[in-house]
Amino acid sequence: MATKKASPKAKSKVVKKKTAPKKAVKSVKKVKAKSSKPAPKKAPKVKKVSTKPVKAVAKKEVKKEVKKEVKKEEKASGKTVEIKTYVEKEIKLKGKLPDIKELLAAGVQFGHKTKRLNPKMSDYIHSRRWDIHIIDVIKTRENLEKAVNFLGKAAFEGGVLFVGTKRQAQDIIEREARRAGAYFIVNRWPGGLLTNFGLIKRSLKRLLEIEESFDKGVENMTKYEISRMKAEWDRLNRLYSGIKTIEQLPTAVVILDSNYEKVALNEAKRLSIPVVSIVDTNSNPDEVDYPIPGNDDALSSIEMFMHVFANAVLEGNGGKGVKHETKNYNVTEVKIKRKENPLASGSEGETQAEGSDAKVEEKN
Repeated sequence: MATKKASPKAKSKVVKKKTAPKKAVKSVKKVKAKSSKPAPKKAPKVKKVSTKPVKAVAKKEVKKEVKKEVKKEEKASGKTVEIKTYVEKEIKLKGKLPDIKELLAAGVQFGHKTKRLNPKMSDYIHSRRWDIHIIDVIKTRENLEKAVNFLGKAAFEGGVLFVGTKRQAQDIIEREARRAGAYFIVNRWPGGLLTNFGLIKRSLKRLLEIEESFDKGVENMTKYEISRMKAEWDRLNRLYSGIKTIEQLPTAVVILDSNYEKVALNEAKRLSIPVVSIVDTNSNPDEVDYPIPGNDDALSSIEMFMHVFANAVLEGNGGKGVKHETKNYNVTEVKIKRKENPLASGSEGETQAEGSDAKVEEKN
């Protein structure tokens, strides 16, 4: 049988039937596109927050505790007690620490060679490059923050002593200690400065006596005796120039290198004086109360650490620290006062009179 050919009308009908679902799909897509537009968000409810800053709230809480303690003291003693807190200074110091980038730029992360490692410093080591240990700078910053806050409190209560006798660090430590109003030892640690403080005060008294006599003028002394006094002054001034006016033991000691300044560290530990020190990979952090892992040899690292310590001490004492005076009697001339002896002047008059009488007798 012959197959019937489909007419063009039939074809069109078939096509229409096939295209009908496509139109429906398109309409669905359009609806989805329209519905995908984000609906307008409602404004979130704003919580009522106190306008008082966090710092002010912290200050108030601490001041309340301090007032309670002060009232107890007043009841016990029967006298009024002044309220002194360190809250404001402690909050200020937290924002003035170097960033991690600044620590890395100063070279704080470089330690000693691996063969010089102290096993107790393994917790502060980040990695190893070639034969050098790299210190973890994050832990350095954490410990630095604790040490800075403590130094501010110590400076608020009394004097702070800076110790660093390394040649490359002498000028830096002296400059920062003078700026902060702190005591300093730069040339050599005088043995017994802390443990035998009474004997050291005698030497300080002698130094001040020599300076006072040089300022006023020396009486009835030869040039040789004055040169001997200058030599004695030079020796004492080299040792005690940074602690001339010290009257009590310091409340804290800042040491540059705990290995290099072993005698100072032992004396401070014996008298239970807190110690803040930079601790390199060859040091023992357990010997120090506030260890700060870092490079204690590079000039940039030393300068950065000492600058931060000096700022903490300066804010702690409020600019009312030690005022150092620089004097150099090797350059300036010392005045020599000579008293006139009345007996000597009288004897001279008698000899002159006797000489004139002898001349008159010869003429006659």
